[in-house]
Amino acid sequence: MHGQIIVPFVESAQQVLQMMTANHWVPGDVVQATPDLHDHHVWIRIDLKGEIDGQVAFGLSPSVALKIASAMMGGFELSAFDEMSQSAVAELANMISGNACSQIASSGVHIDITPPQVQVGEQIVQPVSELAYAVPLELQELGILEIKLLIA
Repeated sequence: MHGQIIVPFVESAQQVLQMMTANHWVPGDVVQATPDLHDHHVWIRIDLKGEIDGQVAFGLSPSVALKIASAMMGGFELSAFDEMSQSAVAELANMISGNACSQIASSGVHIDITPPQVQVGEQIVQPVSELAYAVPLELQELGILEIKLLIA
C-alpha cells in the first residue's frame, strides 16, 4: 500500500514540471530505498499528516535546482542557489505535493501537508523513518529529480 502512495507524487511531478519548465520528464522505477538523504543534494522536505504520516522529499543537485529555478523564472538565468532559487524549488515541491494529495484524497485517503523546508549540505537532518520508497525523474537537459517517500 505505502509504495503506491508515491505514484501520485510522480504523476503530479511530471505534470507540474512540464507546466513550469516546458520539458517532459521520464520517471524511473519505484524502488524500496534507504531513508537517508544525500548531503550532496538540495532536499525539499514536506511533512505528510493524516491517514499516512511521513514525509516526501525532493532531491536534486544544486546545479539541477538552479536550472529548474531558472526555467520557472521564465528562462531568467539564476547563478547562485540563493533565497530566490530556494523559494522557487520550494514552491515547486509544494505544488507537486498539493496536487498529489488532492489525487490521493479522491481515493478516500486524507493527507495534509506542511510548508516545504529546503535543506542543503550540513543543514540536512536525516529522517527517522524506517521505510522509504524512491523514484527518479529524468530530463537530459536539466538532470534528475529524486522523489523519496519516507514513512513514519
